[in-house]
Amino acid sequence: MMTVRLRTSARNMETKKEIRSRLKKQRSLLGVDECGSMSHEIYKRLIALELDREYDNILLYSAIRNEVNTDEYFAYLINKAKRIYYPRVSGNTMSFYRVRSLDELNCGSFNIKEPDMTKEYTQADGRALMIVPGLAFSDTGYRIGYGKGFYDRYLSSFTKRDTVMAVGVGYDFQLLSGMTFEDEYDVPLDGVITDKREVFIDE
Repeated sequence: MMTVRLRTSARNMETKKEIRSRLKKQRSLLGVDECGSMSHEIYKRLIALELDREYDNILLYSAIRNEVNTDEYFAYLINKAKRIYYPRVSGNTMSFYRVRSLDELNCGSFNIKEPDMTKEYTQADGRALMIVPGLAFSDTGYRIGYGKGFYDRYLSSFTKRDTVMAVGVGYDFQLLSGMTFEDEYDVPLDGVITDKREVFIDE
């Protein structure tokens, strides 16, 4: 099992499984108001940074289990006439399909709201900004999700990685500075935004 080495913590070693379990529990203890307030702070950072300025295609996600809620950002992007896509899972494959209203999302795989299979996003549609959920993020751009690998496989499928700018969003306790927990299958993000700070990865 791969070991995570902490440079700034009292813990000497912690595995990805242990990090996933610890932060999943910590996030589950958040109240509705806390999640809403911190999600709003992240939304304000997203619009202040104007990350969508160079992208007509935006790949979002439906929040579950106290994840950062993206509904407010969806409303902002719709008003700017952006093309917005949400993920849909089939087997081990994740694809993104266009959504014009949140009412178009229905409960699907893993009890996550998913879009109908209408217009799928492809590289031919132009560059996209992807907002990525996670349980933990490092300040070097790596993330820990639920262990299914959907986002890593999706990002690695692009022939040109610069087709998609992938930015993780999480609460500040989920951004673990001074840690490294990537392995050979992980695909780094371009940045991470929390309710208190943002980190972008230099190429």
